[in-house]
Amino acid sequence: MNEKDLPGGRAMWHLIRSRSELQRQVTELVEQQAAISEVLRAVANSPHDLQPILDTILINAARLCRTTFGGFVLFEGKDYRTVARIGPNPVYAERRPLGSYDQYAGNPLLVQLNESRSPVHIADLAADQAYLRRNPLVVDLVELAHVRTCLLLPLLKDDELIGALGMTREQVQPFTDRQIDLVRDFAAQATIALESTRRERQYREMQSELAHANRVATMGQLTASIAHEVKQPIATVRMNAAAALRFLDKSPPDVAEVREALTCIVNDADRTSDIVDRIGSLIKKAPPGRRSWTSMRRSWR
Repeated sequence: MNEKDLPGGRAMWHLIRSRSELQRQVTELVEQQAAISEVLRAVANSPHDLQPILDTILINAARLCRTTFGGFVLFEGKDYRTVARIGPNPVYAERRPLGSYDQYAGNPLLVQLNESRSPVHIADLAADQAYLRRNPLVVDLVELAHVRTCLLLPLLKDDELIGALGMTREQVQPFTDRQIDLVRDFAAQATIALESTRRERQYREMQSELAHANRVATMGQLTASIAHEVKQPIATVRMNAAAALRFLDKSPPDVAEVREALTCIVNDADRTSDIVDRIGSLIKKAPPGRRSWTSMRRSWR
């Protein structure tokens, strides 16, 4: 006699099954919470780098859905490229290398995803019309990557398809509704990470542009100041040189005045050289000399 046929056996069996199911659900919930924590940690640790975030999402999605092959694609105009991937067959990985570009219109799975804006779930890709019509991309998935069951989730921003998250199985084993919802959550996290990284990149670019504008403005002010300061000793040099020529034209030449004018010219040339040296030291963050910038300017007047 079967144990279930004994008095109270059915109730006990039902209780055991219910308890086992409850334990399974608790285990899945704990795994999902751990996966979410890992993704959030990757987002916090890589605010400027999208790659670790996508890799973490793929690893956790594959683990929770019991798959080994998955990837992210992003759209760029009429093309798309695979930006992250785990577990591809080496032959397929060589034929379709990571980062390579393909035309969006040539991938019927992505065309279908764009039209529906909802998950594309194909129980057996080898029986799908895209494979039967020998679409090159789908043929490579089936015959090189050995994909049979395929799940694609859209990455949407303002109802615009910006990418997709794909998970596949080598055997015909459709994803459960719970697994589809789980992958949908991962796709949403990836979309948020994409937008966050994009805004962070824009912010850094704006900071760089602002810093460049400030440098240009500072250089303009510095150039005007340098030109003003250098012109003073140069003007004095010209004035003393003209005076020396006049003293030489006298009959007899006033040698004492010429010597004094030439001495002034040498001093002003030294001051001009001192200005250039101090500007160079300022740019190189060299320690200041004995004379301050203010005292040096005063000495010209």
